[in-house]
Amino acid sequence: MKRYVVAALMLASTLVVVAQQDESVSNPLAVPAVQLDEYGMFTVADCPTTHDVLEVKFHEGEYCIDRVYIYADGMLMQSVPISEQDAITRKVVHFLDANFDGNVDILIGPGCNREYSTLIVWDREENCFARATNDGFTVFNGDFYYEPERMAVYRMTSSSAFETTYTFMTWQGTDLQSEELFLQVFDESYYDFYHVKNRYTVRGYYTGEDVGSDNPKDINEPWDKWVITMGKED
Repeated sequence: MKRYVVAALMLASTLVVVAQQDESVSNPLAVPAVQLDEYGMFTVADCPTTHDVLEVKFHEGEYCIDRVYIYADGMLMQSVPISEQDAITRKVVHFLDANFDGNVDILIGPGCNREYSTLIVWDREENCFARATNDGFTVFNGDFYYEPERMAVYRMTSSSAFETTYTFMTWQGTDLQSEELFLQVFDESYYDFYHVKNRYTVRGYYTGEDVGSDNPKDINEPWDKWVITMGKED
């Protein structure tokens, strides 16, 4: 009799485990695992292009994508309109938690260089997907770096032989708002052109106030890591 009881308990525990696994797999808002780098960050390129449950399909207008359909387990979950003025043409999809709320978000497009992309985030207040904005604009471009520990997003806004500029941004609802600029001006003869007095300059995005130094060790977090990460340290 005891032998049957033990076997029944083992079977019951097995069924519970299977049920839990099935429940997690069928969660459309489950965030795919992303491997953080040594600085605790990740980029769009590190994010999966597939999801166990969600599927993204597109409707194309005359020149570009004008609507995105989001399916969960084969059933239409939601459709999200895209303005043709945003000129989203690339059908590359990345699944990630872009705003650090524990739910999956969807980035459509390259998310780098000068091509436009659009970000669809899960709006917890409205309980639906919504298009994110970047300082009020609905399109995104640039190379995005995500830092979960700070709940911050960094964007490389420009880069040339003379300078590199990054923007530090934080989320306010579904709007990604700029907070600071970090400029690395490599050639002193271009200081006047970029309106800086030092090689490394942190500029308040809204205030315009500068904190600058020619010594990268004088730059406070989070910007000191960029001097090292980008290999520009003297």
